[in-house]
Amino acid sequence: MTEVSKSSEEVLHIRKAADSVLATRHDEILTTVRKAVASVLGKDEDEVQANSSLMKDLGAESLDFLDLLFQLESEFGIKIPRGGIQKATQGSLSDAEFQQNGILTEAALERLRILMPEVDPAKFHTGLPAREIPTLFTPETFARLVAWRLGETGGASTSAGS
Repeated sequence: MTEVSKSSEEVLHIRKAADSVLATRHDEILTTVRKAVASVLGKDEDEVQANSSLMKDLGAESLDFLDLLFQLESEFGIKIPRGGIQKATQGSLSDAEFQQNGILTEAALERLRILMPEVDPAKFHTGLPAREIPTLFTPETFARLVAWRLGETGGASTSAGS
């Protein structure tokens, strides 16, 4: 097993937890995420598609992500760590193993491909700056994030509150 693939083992756990929840609750979670995105960004729900880039297509800014996370935590009764996607991606990698001079390493790119299967893998290219990770976020990314947290907390089969 290569160093890169060995380092991805811990993110496979996160991916499996999310996939397990999404197998039965994908539509429900995505619908709730799309409504929350529309609310936070002042958009019509029809404008918010599963694969819309929150920043590039919908005009989200980094502060909008905090509001979105708060709404999703309230809706689903979960706790989402701030910077959760980057923290999950970095995992046990040291800062130097994760990025060098602000550029993601191959290990980091492999981990992102595993954690964010909804994003075109070509977008995880050599030379990708770490600061650009949020530009890849979509409603589907947040649905996966919610599903991961539900899977970790045992909320796989519980319906979301209204």
